[in-house]
Amino acid sequence: MEKLKITFSLLSPLVTNGGYMTLDALLAALIFEQCGDLEKAHADIPLKNSNGLWYGSAAIFEKIDTEKKGFVANLHARHDLDLDLVAKNKVGNVHKSIGLTRRRDYGAVFNSYRMYTAREITWYATGDKEQIQVLLSELEFIGKRRASGFGQVANLVIEDADIDGVTGFFGEPLRPIPTEMFSGDKSALRADTAWRPAYWHPLNRAVCFVPTL
Repeated sequence: MEKLKITFSLLSPLVTNGGYMTLDALLAALIFEQCGDLEKAHADIPLKNSNGLWYGSAAIFEKIDTEKKGFVANLHARHDLDLDLVAKNKVGNVHKSIGLTRRRDYGAVFNSYRMYTAREITWYATGDKEQIQVLLSELEFIGKRRASGFGQVANLVIEDADIDGVTGFFGEPLRPIPTEMFSGDKSALRADTAWRPAYWHPLNRAVCFVPTL
């Protein structure tokens, strides 16, 4: 395992819906695209792991410009709904049936994202340089709204680094780190957030020291 600095040059603005864009999440997503097995994708991340904590930083980029970007997306009438997650009214009904032909029965939704203009995006990590290179070399877009042309990447540069992807030069957190696992600058910002994949799972949340976005 080597300490690495990983940098993509960006050709178009980056769109995100918030969060830290950790390197382990990105690598796990790329592995999942190849194998379709979520458990394997999380197990095969080519980064150092200590007590569940992956040694890969959150995305770091210098913002030239920031703005909100809105997109309208059509909902699909055949989406499966888990009715246990939908609040019921007093008589126990959930909602009316969703029609398959009338657009007013499913319609569209407006989503708002944060758009950043930046020249490059960087991560620090401790991991297998060759495996990371293979996974990232095929990446053409990053972030949200990739099919719309946002987050287009150019060249990839992976070089040696002096920090491990967990804490920075001044002991600051480079990624979410549970408070009991953090040995850096204890004056850093804290937040209740996910700190390991799967990032959507509530069991993977904790009070963490986090980087400043």
